[in-house]
Amino acid sequence: MLRDMEDMPAGFSDRGRERWHPPFTPVSKSCRTLFDLLSGRPPKEELTASGAVTYQGDGIGQLAGVSLAVYQGDGAQRHLKGMRTAMEQCVTAADQSPDRGNQLSATALDLGKGTLADGAARRLSGKVAGYPYEMQLVVARQGHTLVGLVNAGMRAPDVRRTTELAKLLTAKVGTLDL
Repeated sequence: MLRDMEDMPAGFSDRGRERWHPPFTPVSKSCRTLFDLLSGRPPKEELTASGAVTYQGDGIGQLAGVSLAVYQGDGAQRHLKGMRTAMEQCVTAADQSPDRGNQLSATALDLGKGTLADGAARRLSGKVAGYPYEMQLVVARQGHTLVGLVNAGMRAPDVRRTTELAKLLTAKVGTLDL
């Protein structure tokens, strides 16, 4: 659906690659729900189509993962509500082995006024495999489509770029004939 995009924000390749793969599987069901959406495994109820792609960033280990899920009826609205709840309940993303150094803590992520008419954003930061890591997560709805975005890297991603990506994606989805 969004394989190659010519108008990607500066600092990102415009050539899409395979879907985003989470750095670990979180114990928390809420965090797993978010990671599943972002990695192209959205909720199945009323799902009619889905796709996911990753764009390489120029920062160390930086990736922007995008997922789209098209739903029948009011499915996108209901699943967005579920994703917002998952974001609120995903306070700490950690795996079952604390000695691996995989633990991210959630904080607010402000993308600026008017960026998301129908969505939510959150920051998860901490360590993955013992290294500093940050994920900026965005979920939004555009019509019948649920959009998931993760901008992640070993260096904290630029919130302005996450905002640009969120605006670009929701605008693109609005022009797709789904």
